[in-house]
Amino acid sequence: MRYKRLLLPILLLLCISTQAQRHSTKVQTPKTADTIHMVAIDSAAISKRLTQLAKDSTHIIKSDTAVAALISRIENYTLMLNDVMTSLKRGFDTSIIVAGMPLVDTSLQLVKYNIAGLSRTPNINDIYTNKVMLDQLQRQLDYWQTDLFSYYDKLVKIDDTIHSVRRDTAMRSIPAESELYGFYVGQLTRLVHKFRAVDSANKANLVKIGLLQNQVANRYIEVSNLLEDMNYRLEQFSPHMFSKDYRYIWKPHRDSINPLEFFPVLRNSLHKSAQVLTVFFAIQWPIFILWILLAGLFTWWIRTNIRRIRRNHPEQEGETILQHARYVYRFPIACTVIFITTLSSVLSIRYPILYTEITWALSMLALTYVFYTHLPKTLFRSWLMLMGLLLVYSVSNLLIEVTYAEQWGLLIAAVLCLILGRKLLKETALTTFAKPKWTRLVIKLFIITSALSLLMVLQASMGGAKILGSIAVVSTAMAMNLFVFVKIMLEAVYLQVEAKKNSSTFISFMDYQDVQRKLKTFLTVLGTAGWVVIIARNMYIYDFLYEGFGKVLSEKHHLGTSDFTFSSVIIFILMIWIAFVASQTIAYLFGNTGQSTEPAKKTKFGSALLLLRLAVLAGGILLAFAASGIPMDKITIVIGALGVGIGFGLQNIVNNLVSGIILAFEKPIEVGDVIELGTRSGVVKEIGIRSSKISAYDGSVVVVPNGDLISQQLINRTMGDRTRRVDFTLGVAYGSNIQQVNDIILSAFVNREGVLTVPAPIVQLYQFGDNSVDFRVYFWISDLGNAGTLQSDVLTFIYDALNKAGIDLPYPQRDLHIKSVDAEVVRKWTSGGDEEKKL
Repeated sequence: MRYKRLLLPILLLLCISTQAQRHSTKVQTPKTADTIHMVAIDSAAISKRLTQLAKDSTHIIKSDTAVAALISRIENYTLMLNDVMTSLKRGFDTSIIVAGMPLVDTSLQLVKYNIAGLSRTPNINDIYTNKVMLDQLQRQLDYWQTDLFSYYDKLVKIDDTIHSVRRDTAMRSIPAESELYGFYVGQLTRLVHKFRAVDSANKANLVKIGLLQNQVANRYIEVSNLLEDMNYRLEQFSPHMFSKDYRYIWKPHRDSINPLEFFPVLRNSLHKSAQVLTVFFAIQWPIFILWILLAGLFTWWIRTNIRRIRRNHPEQEGETILQHARYVYRFPIACTVIFITTLSSVLSIRYPILYTEITWALSMLALTYVFYTHLPKTLFRSWLMLMGLLLVYSVSNLLIEVTYAEQWGLLIAAVLCLILGRKLLKETALTTFAKPKWTRLVIKLFIITSALSLLMVLQASMGGAKILGSIAVVSTAMAMNLFVFVKIMLEAVYLQVEAKKNSSTFISFMDYQDVQRKLKTFLTVLGTAGWVVIIARNMYIYDFLYEGFGKVLSEKHHLGTSDFTFSSVIIFILMIWIAFVASQTIAYLFGNTGQSTEPAKKTKFGSALLLLRLAVLAGGILLAFAASGIPMDKITIVIGALGVGIGFGLQNIVNNLVSGIILAFEKPIEVGDVIELGTRSGVVKEIGIRSSKISAYDGSVVVVPNGDLISQQLINRTMGDRTRRVDFTLGVAYGSNIQQVNDIILSAFVNREGVLTVPAPIVQLYQFGDNSVDFRVYFWISDLGNAGTLQSDVLTFIYDALNKAGIDLPYPQRDLHIKSVDAEVVRKWTSGGDEEKKL
């Protein structure tokens, strides 16, 4: 059997067909691995061929001494061919590409049909819809091309691998002994069949992948040409979007344009938008899975924090805390929908219009559900009217052709917008309902853009009327949407803070206000930026603004020998700011606010939060350098400058920074520890990067540099646990029963909650004082936060018990000895006493 295995690799060297035979063979797609045989070969043919080659010693060498080398070659080539055949059997999955080709062809036909009709009624919505569809098609075809190129490269490598066998000169030796030779011929025949099966399968796959590459490349070129045409049309159409593009509304029969019925146009528009959305889903489906996962994570986060608050607080107190989160607590599902759809609306800049309007619809339905119980009835009716107008303009944005019915619809919608704007101005002035500061400004903008839309309709500028009317309604609705979104985020953070600590209702709300003050500005800026992006998207000027600002920000500027761009500066500052805000907010997210009605308990996170904040700052600085494009070797310059600063005057600052890192790793103190530092004592409220905060017992906050915590003697009363020994001195009158007093004092600790029985309380006769017999009392308590209360209770019990037993608690007494007194003083004192007797 070992000789049988020896002969397999020889097949590959000697019996592989010539190059001409390989290229002249007709390639057929294999049905199964057993039927892939390009040429019928038998043992006789192989033997005859070997006999002919053996006559020339330059081709074949008869030898029985190369058995070991042949064994190695046989094993390697056999494994190689088996692996290759296994890979080819599995094949390359091109089913998605083949199945997606008809959709691409249908979409291209639809785009071409719409382009043919653009000359009749130019419509920027239709042009932009075509552009979005072509963008999606181009992205999908680009993905397919990448996959096909990868498949083709693998097949080429397989082809090179299987044909590298014939270049192996070590395979020219064959067995000289006749028995081995005959057996070798049989093995060689089977190996030839295997080789040709692999070669045939590989060629079939190469042809298949090549044909698909050709098809995809042709469609990619066609999509690129159409996309270039759409970009050109947008550039040409944008300057004239507010010009007359339809007949006047009072001249319906004098225009040369053939009138189109509304419902057929609506049906065709929805069909096209659905096609665009189908292509979009086929390409971007992982994004929707991400949105669904994010929605589930947000819902889980909210519900988990609500359960923790209810578990950690009494029912009434917990309910009062939760009532501060009026949106998230009462409407968790609706808030999740608003959270996801708002993010999607802001981030979906170049997504299909139908997708954007679907996210608007979901968000507005959730908002309507929330506003039903929060808004006054008059404002809620106005909100419903606004939602109806949003529906009208959403349908209008989908239409790919202008109709006379749409023109009247836009006219009526503009008039209703003006009526609604006037109504909202009156209602917001009279209502006492809490509203955002920018409410009247947004309403005035709504009225102005609605009036301009009405003017565009009268001037027969349908494109301008659509754009301005849509901006009026969408800007107002999305302003409320983003306002509620900011509220939801602040309430979610509030629940996170409250879920991580035990506190009273008032202090909990004050913590929330602190978090709100830190995050509200940041979230409001982001919300405003998102609102501007949505407006720019509806005005179809986002791409223009993006390219313009991108050009300004990316333009290089020179300062001495250094080059920089405004974008790198902005990114650097922004990353540093975000890192700083994040590090400041981390403590609040995990409940380390230092405010609690409970005796100051240690947080389970301890100094880990300090390390986390340091990591956030360090990571933010490194990301700022990397994202802004600043070479990392420039950091050495900064470090050198810091070294000079440290040498001249920053020793204390650096000492405190390093001390903060030491505190984080060694953990001599943690947040919640009760410490004494010199004459100061209190509870550790925060361990910062440069300094730490100690909450004193009088309510003040002492800021201590970290260097002092390391260099000075520090007493940590809660490093191991919170047990503490309490002692006090008690004096009784001379003549009291010592044993009775001892028993009374010890009875004060029997079955008293908070007092440890091990170690047991101790009463010792301390000293004989001037006026009393003094006892020293020692006892241990389980929580040092209760030391004052327990000592007061014990002393009260002892005082009452001593009084009942008739044992006096003496007070200081002094004997006064008068050696000499002035005679006049004695006379006055004596005469005064006589007068009192007479009275």
